[in-house]
Amino acid sequence: MTSKTRIAFFYNLSDMIFMDRRMVIFALALIMISGALVPLCSEDTDAVGPDDYKVSIPGYDWSIPIEANIGNGHSKNYTIYLTNLSDHVLDISFVIENVPDVIRYTPIDSITLMPAGDKSGQDMAKINFVISVIEVTTSQSNLKFWLQIRVCDITDDSITLKPLSFVINVKSSFDMSGSYNKFFGFIDNTLPEPFNTPYVPFFVTLIGFVIIALIVVRLLIPTLSKFMDGYTKGNDRKRFQKLLTLAVLLISLALFLDPGLRILGADLSLIFYVEKFSLTLLIVILAITIWKVYIMVAESVLKKMGEMEDSKIDSTLLPIFSMIGKLFLWVGGIAAILHVHGFDLSGILLSAGIISLGITLGAQSVLSQFFSGISLLLTRPFAKGDYLQIAGETYIVKRVKLMYTEFTGTDKDRVITIPNNVVSGATIVNMTKYDKSFRLQVFFQIPYDVEVAKAEEVVLKMAEESPHVMHNYNKYKRPAVRLIEFQDSGVLLRLDVTIADYANMPVIQSDLKKELYIRLAEANIEMPYNRLEVTIMKDQDVAHDTNPA
Repeated sequence: MTSKTRIAFFYNLSDMIFMDRRMVIFALALIMISGALVPLCSEDTDAVGPDDYKVSIPGYDWSIPIEANIGNGHSKNYTIYLTNLSDHVLDISFVIENVPDVIRYTPIDSITLMPAGDKSGQDMAKINFVISVIEVTTSQSNLKFWLQIRVCDITDDSITLKPLSFVINVKSSFDMSGSYNKFFGFIDNTLPEPFNTPYVPFFVTLIGFVIIALIVVRLLIPTLSKFMDGYTKGNDRKRFQKLLTLAVLLISLALFLDPGLRILGADLSLIFYVEKFSLTLLIVILAITIWKVYIMVAESVLKKMGEMEDSKIDSTLLPIFSMIGKLFLWVGGIAAILHVHGFDLSGILLSAGIISLGITLGAQSVLSQFFSGISLLLTRPFAKGDYLQIAGETYIVKRVKLMYTEFTGTDKDRVITIPNNVVSGATIVNMTKYDKSFRLQVFFQIPYDVEVAKAEEVVLKMAEESPHVMHNYNKYKRPAVRLIEFQDSGVLLRLDVTIADYANMPVIQSDLKKELYIRLAEANIEMPYNRLEVTIMKDQDVAHDTNPA
């Protein structure tokens, strides 16, 4: 190959290499442009859309404005269901726009929905959306705002919005348009000047409330007093009438405060606080009145029933009725007051349950006394004045209370307090519940050289002649003498007689023993006693005993 030929060959080879390089660069550029255009094309075709998820509100058509009427201080709950229909993961957030000042709502946290058909069920979510109206506001109509549901496909960051429109009509209890400058809140004040101001209807309405209260006092209270005649007596009836009169006057004043301020056109906040105060005052007055009437009636009824023959109900049950009345009135009154002031009673009741459990565990002894007291008052194993034997000791019942029972000793010189759980858990012997009579036993001894029959005759004659012994043998047993035991010093006998009242037992027993001693002495029967014989031995007798023949 010549030199020219070699030079031509190299030129051709370099041209071919240069052309291949340009082709490679062009191909690479084409690939990069295609890669950049693919996401744009996919965004047009795979971006999240309305068909990829579903929004539903049971009972409502979310495609049109959702309208609701809500009173001041009240709320309405909506349940929103969201379902992912796509095979992508959706991130959902909530934006609330153009909310009026009187509207409140519960914030909603963002959620994530897994692809459709997720086995754990996370492709669907349930959202609670609560709309409430503030308490101090007037009535308003067509209050609009929007709940924007923002759905984002986390695969390609595409976003779509789903707006829910709400229209709220506020129905307030503080509307004064129909009460301002009107008699009793509904009769227009058409009087000429200067009587056309709101103060005239205000004072006229106040006088009207007072007149109505006086009419109620004059008509209703005498009628109720006649109805209570069978349950109340004397001073109780007068107390009942005075109490109802005062209660009616105070209730009429509490009822007047709210319409009175509306007639004057007072500030809305003032009406709000006065209404709370008047309702609280009304609840307190009603609770106190009901409590006083309840106690008077309960006490009178229990006294009346206690006077009936063989009645197991008397005034000793008053503590139980008092406790039940206090429980219902305190709980009901406090619950009503808390409700008036907007407290959530469900949380309070839950806390009360937990506290009650703690108290129950920590105060078992106190609760045991309390419920034992209720048991004693209901079952009535004894009453005031009964003589009881508890653990070998004799007590006289003085007063039964819810936590303990008060006794006196047989000498009535001291008061003994025993917890009710101890009393109810012990074996109680009631000596005087059905009959105050008592079978008294008097023990005495006679020597072995005296005939038992002779002593028995003397003692029975004494019993027949004693004024302490009951001689109605159709109802009570005859006096009797029993041989009890042969003792070292003599024969132990027992005289059994029936006396009229166990309360006099110590005195009667002492008198019978004195009389028995005198009668036996008159019959030459000497009471035996232990004797000690002492023998003084001489020295020779001692020696004789120690050295027998």
